[in-house]
Amino acid sequence: MTFRQFACNNVLRNKRTYAAFFLSSVFSVMIFFVYAMFIFHPAIADEAIHESVATGMMVAEYIIFLFAFFFLFYCVGAFLKKREKEFGILFVHGMTPMQRNWLVILENMLIGIVSIIFGIGLGLVLAKLFFQFAGFLLDVKALPFYLPWQAIGLTFVAFMVLYAAISIFTVLLLRKRSLLDLLQGSQRPKREPKASVFLSILAIGLLGTAYTLALTADGMYVAVLLFPVTFITIAGTYLLFTQLSVFLIGILKKKRSIYWNKTNLLTLSDLGYRMKDNARMFFLVCIVSTVAFCAIGTLAALAGSIQETVLKTNPFAFEYQTKQGNPEAAKHLSLIETSLQQGGFSFEKYQISMKVLPKTEKEESIGVVKLADYNKIAVAANAGQLQVADNEVFMLVRWFGDAIETKTLDVGNTTLMVKTDAKLNPLLGGLDFQRLAVVPNVVYDHLTGLKEETRYNYAVPRWKETQELSVKLQEQISHLNDEYYYTARAPIYREMKQMANTMLFIGLFVGVLFFVAAASFLYFRLYTDLENDKRQYGAISKIGLSDRELSRIVTTQIALLFFVPIVVAIVHSIVAFVSLQSFLKLIMITSVVKPTAIVLLSFVVVQGIYFWIIRNRYLFHLKRSM
Repeated sequence: MTFRQFACNNVLRNKRTYAAFFLSSVFSVMIFFVYAMFIFHPAIADEAIHESVATGMMVAEYIIFLFAFFFLFYCVGAFLKKREKEFGILFVHGMTPMQRNWLVILENMLIGIVSIIFGIGLGLVLAKLFFQFAGFLLDVKALPFYLPWQAIGLTFVAFMVLYAAISIFTVLLLRKRSLLDLLQGSQRPKREPKASVFLSILAIGLLGTAYTLALTADGMYVAVLLFPVTFITIAGTYLLFTQLSVFLIGILKKKRSIYWNKTNLLTLSDLGYRMKDNARMFFLVCIVSTVAFCAIGTLAALAGSIQETVLKTNPFAFEYQTKQGNPEAAKHLSLIETSLQQGGFSFEKYQISMKVLPKTEKEESIGVVKLADYNKIAVAANAGQLQVADNEVFMLVRWFGDAIETKTLDVGNTTLMVKTDAKLNPLLGGLDFQRLAVVPNVVYDHLTGLKEETRYNYAVPRWKETQELSVKLQEQISHLNDEYYYTARAPIYREMKQMANTMLFIGLFVGVLFFVAAASFLYFRLYTDLENDKRQYGAISKIGLSDRELSRIVTTQIALLFFVPIVVAIVHSIVAFVSLQSFLKLIMITSVVKPTAIVLLSFVVVQGIYFWIIRNRYLFHLKRSM
């Protein structure tokens, strides 16, 4: 048997251990390849959406590649640690450290090449389905299949470089251990797991601080606190699994009523060691799952609320605003109305006038509108009406982070007390002013000698069908003009929908990749402990452990392994979504509850099915060995 054959046999004979690692690698390659196919697809190269789609896909490619490197590097390192006894036996039979290193490189490259071939092949098989799904989301024709030589070349080269880099780094980081340590392998006696009381309390403090900051942050402060809260949460989560979990198990073991109750003696005795050994894995699974939940949930919320957002930020299907004395206004208005009539679209027209006050001391241009006129437009746009007293004025917030600091406003010969709120109000804008104030009717009627602007709003029930008409009008009415501007809702809706769905399409598969990687961590960790569990439970069964008790103990331990990091990730995600909700209200998205619930429930169901399958297979192998 040659050295290459020996390396191949090592992989084939450990196929159960390598299964999750291999499948995750294939999935990573497949997603990378599919995104590369979109980047190079000739059918979307000339589309208006190509630039944004290609940019998003490229970002996703970098994320996948970087994540795959760290994921595969961790897995390879963990595999080698579990093979210490095997390497010890090989060293006894004359293997040199150089041959051990070459063996590791050959095994890694073998798995890598096969993963690349399977990943690209699976991507080609599912390409048409992906293209149809992407065409539906991006609102373009279903993309035809093509032979993606560029995508194949990019994927093959990228992952060959990745596996080669992982192999080199792994060899460089292999530690020199004594032959006795290698032969003992995982059977070396373990010290009783201990936890620091200070670090356990610190874990509670860090997570409590992060949750408090996230839940109490409002509006733009959510974005400001994003990175500090994320860092604190990651640190707290690490201490939660490495210290606090072991500390809590130690407390349970001191309570005889719990510890000495039936099979709890076995469960808790082993659980402390498992939590300590698996702490880093729990941490990785938790963080990766949190990222997947938040990414997919956020993008689903944004994609699902596009219409609601567009309706609130663009309350009318067509808007045309002009300064007083614009000679082209009549022509443009006639063009809009004639086009709607010829297209068979019914509409209602609303007209409102605004006046421009002289600039303030802060060089701000402020427009004013009559309360009655504003409320008439608000009713037509299904927005809230305003109420102001005779000595009050309502200042509208026009952009993110805008703050109305003025307490009073001089309108003509009258000084009015300023009222406002933090919500954006997109109903009215201006050509010659940056802020808009709603004043009492009497005050407005007494304003004379000021510049005026008039806005014409068109409510069209079938506005989604006006895409072509809107674009045509856009070409005929130049919007780059100081005297007037024209805007239509349908093109804005289409552009925002494409952008949101593009991000959802990209984030969905990246998020699923993260979740698959988390599942692979769990599978790998479980099956690397299988041989030890066979010996342990085989010995205990000889002194009276029944099949039912074995099933209960194993089910409890596997359930903790599967669901503890996922539950923590769900809690992290819920806190993040509550904080996100406060931020999204700024852009008129009222709720993320439904998409968030769907995403989290879907992941829990999938995890539950995965747990049930793995639990049954694990029990089968244990009972068969006994």
